[in-house]
Amino acid sequence: MSFKRASVNFLTKLSRPGAAAHCLAAFLRFLFRLAPVRRKVASRNLEIILPGKTRRERRRILRGTYDHLVWLGIEFMALRRNPRDVLEWVEAENPEALDDNAGGILLACHVGNWELAAAWIAQSGHKITVISRDFKKPGELGIIEDIRLGAGVKLLTTPSRMTKAVSILRRNEFLAITPDQYGGSDGANVPLFGLETSTVQGPAVFAYLTKKPIIPVFTHRVAPFRHVVRFGSPIEWDDTGSRNKTIYGITRTVNETVEQIILEAPDQWLAQHRRFRGHY
Repeated sequence: MSFKRASVNFLTKLSRPGAAAHCLAAFLRFLFRLAPVRRKVASRNLEIILPGKTRRERRRILRGTYDHLVWLGIEFMALRRNPRDVLEWVEAENPEALDDNAGGILLACHVGNWELAAAWIAQSGHKITVISRDFKKPGELGIIEDIRLGAGVKLLTTPSRMTKAVSILRRNEFLAITPDQYGGSDGANVPLFGLETSTVQGPAVFAYLTKKPIIPVFTHRVAPFRHVVRFGSPIEWDDTGSRNKTIYGITRTVNETVEQIILEAPDQWLAQHRRFRGHY
């Protein structure tokens, strides 16, 4: 057995709900406080999204984001033991939004434990595919991808995402996208918290092409291994007659929804991501 695999197995055992998981969390929190990852980026992001908060309030929220990352990792590793456990850890609000057998675009953010949300959807009997980053090496599965697949969550990582994503939606399945990260050179400059920033257009493009609903998904940790996942009403949008204008308009509405989701629990947002590149 490789050292990497042995380490993963050891961490999986420690991630079991209970005293061991809390001891592991305390140790990881200590490491983060010694060397907080991307502290300057996270601090600047919180200044942007929470201009009305005092510096002390933002520091408290910043500490919360690191504590959240600790439990995010532990809960995800624990999922490796038995994916069915997610049905006990997660309580769903308005799950009926998924029950019309028509599929749709799930608009999620890196808030709460988005990994558990996807696993809950899959373990509840729905077909879900998550658009994910490409693997570093063709044919190689990392531990994150391995756990996702074990939970029944399909992954879309190939260069032909557009065609495959449309096919998934036309089969009345669910396609999950997290558009709260930087959109890169392919994104559109759309306002987010008052700043123009490159934004992923996937939800808008797929909605325009397939006319499938965009369903917001919000998760929130109430306590370790206790989560609420809430499914919102589909995002409303109008076809302006112009493809580009319509997609831009949908993307603006998507960003407005993203703002609401992040502000629900800023201490459970992945603030360490360089979301507002060009504004640091």
